[in-house]
Amino acid sequence: MSAEAAVLAGRREAESLMVEACTITRPGTPVTDPDTGEVTNTATTVYEGKCKVQSKDSATANPEAGEATFTVVSRQVHIPANSADVQDGDVVTITASRLNAFTVGKQYRVSGFEPDSFDTAFRLPVKIL
Repeated sequence: MSAEAAVLAGRREAESLMVEACTITRPGTPVTDPDTGEVTNTATTVYEGKCKVQSKDSATANPEAGEATFTVVSRQVHIPANSADVQDGDVVTITASRLNAFTVGKQYRVSGFEPDSFDTAFRLPVKIL
């Protein structure tokens, strides 16, 4: 099997595990209505479709800051490879889930994504908003 055929087979398999749906938006410049003073954000949708939410690592960290201890869990949102030009700062909103209703409505900010040549999915490192 060629490397290209293996990657394409891996992409089909990765997409079969994407049981959530999400929208990814890119925040725009806030615009203030001069008459009402209301501020709106002109976000642009860069992706709408299937996805998967997953912990990146099975281990968690419990750092201390001052006298507080908190738990850090690394998360990723997977979308089909080559499906969108995702950039750091984009916001992922989970819009539907076949298996876990508690993920619906969760929002994440993309931080540190770079695509690779042989991606079977775009694995977006995210932080919970």
